[in-house]
Amino acid sequence: MGILSNIAILLTAASAVTAEAAAPAAPPRITSISFSGNGCVQDPKFSGSFTDPTVTFRNFAVANPGNKTVNCQVHLQASGASPGWQVALKTNVVKGHVVLTPGTAVTHYTTVYFSQDAGNTCTSTESISNNGDSNINQDITVVSKADRKVWSPCTGSEGSTGIMNINFRSALTGDGKAFFEANTEEWDLEWRRC
Repeated sequence: MGILSNIAILLTAASAVTAEAAAPAAPPRITSISFSGNGCVQDPKFSGSFTDPTVTFRNFAVANPGNKTVNCQVHLQASGASPGWQVALKTNVVKGHVVLTPGTAVTHYTTVYFSQDAGNTCTSTESISNNGDSNINQDITVVSKADRKVWSPCTGSEGSTGIMNINFRSALTGDGKAFFEANTEEWDLEWRRC
């Protein structure tokens, strides 16, 4: 076997080790999930797993005139992960529908914290503004990424990630007619050794 073949084998092995080290060998399982906030009016539905989650809303909407801001917070607890890991929210993907008359805007906020350190929060925001002369009326996908990460407690022998709280809030600005409805929230997580 030539030197190039040996290098290729080493690179393949190194990438496998890196991929394996990117998350705990045993992923956590959800032990408790609850919702709170004025935007959780019709029982949001959680689907997927801790590592592949989706929250589906019915009637998570803001309107002007009307209620110009709503929020829904997910309280998620999990255990069973391999010891020695921390998890953080990496990105959030919102799918919904927006109607904005000229001069109006919607901002969607995603705030995350762990109950064990509730003062350590991080909020990412994404805004859509109508600065034109005609109405915007369309389905949208908004991807928000936090500028810094809030990490969970280090998993111990029971593999608990602590209680992750993710607050979704939408707010409208401007004096014209506006409407925003979030249908789903999907988030990606990132792991690190601790």
